[in-house]
Amino acid sequence: MITRYGSGARMSLAVSYRGLFETAGIVAEDLQQDVQGQLRQALSVIDGLMVQANVGKAQLTRVQMWLADYRHFDLVNEVYDAWLQGCAKPVRACVGADLGAGYLVEVQVFAVCTGCPDSL
Repeated sequence: MITRYGSGARMSLAVSYRGLFETAGIVAEDLQQDVQGQLRQALSVIDGLMVQANVGKAQLTRVQMWLADYRHFDLVNEVYDAWLQGCAKPVRACVGADLGAGYLVEVQVFAVCTGCPDSL
């Protein structure tokens, strides 16, 4: 069984299936924010989805990030490092991408979901 979180007309923001959890690419709503503000907003949405799915940061297996301007890499790392402070670190990929429309950063996470309703 697949459990969907934050479902809309086009997509779900996250799904869990057989003990795995993954989000869509999550972006900020307030595009007036700088890259750190946008990342904080995206991570806040991810935090909320993880709470709904009963997933903790220690269960993260992979984080993927896309940056509109790779010169923001160090600024992004400041926010990212604070978000995972005190947690075991997942693998991560971070690449430059043409995100368009004022988006500066996009984030997707994957986790093992032992507490999800459909876990084995």
